[in-house]
Amino acid sequence: MVRILVADEHALYRTGLRVVLQAALPEAEFLEAGDLDSLMRALQAERHIDLALVNLNLMGAASPSIIWDFKRASALTRYVVISTDGTFDQVLHYIAEGFHGFISTLQRDDEIVEAVREVLAGRLSIPRALTPFGSATERHRPPAVRQRRSSLQQSPFGLTPRQKDVLTLLADGLSNREIAQALHIAEPTTKIHVSGLMRVLNVRNRTEAAVIARDLIHTSAIDPQSRSKPRQRKIKPRQ
Repeated sequence: MVRILVADEHALYRTGLRVVLQAALPEAEFLEAGDLDSLMRALQAERHIDLALVNLNLMGAASPSIIWDFKRASALTRYVVISTDGTFDQVLHYIAEGFHGFISTLQRDDEIVEAVREVLAGRLSIPRALTPFGSATERHRPPAVRQRRSSLQQSPFGLTPRQKDVLTLLADGLSNREIAQALHIAEPTTKIHVSGLMRVLNVRNRTEAAVIARDLIHTSAIDPQSRSKPRQRKIKPRQ
């Protein structure tokens, strides 16, 4: 059974979020924490917690580096930040430190449920409104930038099928070694593909590339179902 911990100082929001998630995930077990001490005790308990949804206010001045305290308490738990405010760069900072996602209290219930499912499935999750292709972000961009973003969505950068494969796996958070194993290619070749993708996407690091790749998949600029099949290695019969 999946165990989900909701950590928020406001009992009303904790209860509301738990009710929403419980309706969508009836098979899951839910716990609540109203302060940092009770959160840490729950993480250190004998029974494993699969996902911890932690309000930003609960972390105090130590955030986002507090993730290392969380991981020392429970290394296999996945952690998501809950907050009302946050920019794309701020959210990326949390992801880069080791958090697995960000949930805005302004998101719709179905979006929050989808985010929880994404993280439980081993992927990163960020509200689309905060990403470079998100509608809220786009409204504040100059027209020339919006036009360039639109053209990129219509034609996904002229990527080869193999580059699309790498980008899709990068969006799932796989390392270069894992991507190489999944596609049956050499790890140095994977590094070349990833470096090239980062240049094309104009991003600073793998984290930002993964987030933008996820956004491209959601906007159908990259079709996750269209990835080419891994090459099968031919085994020659012994003479």
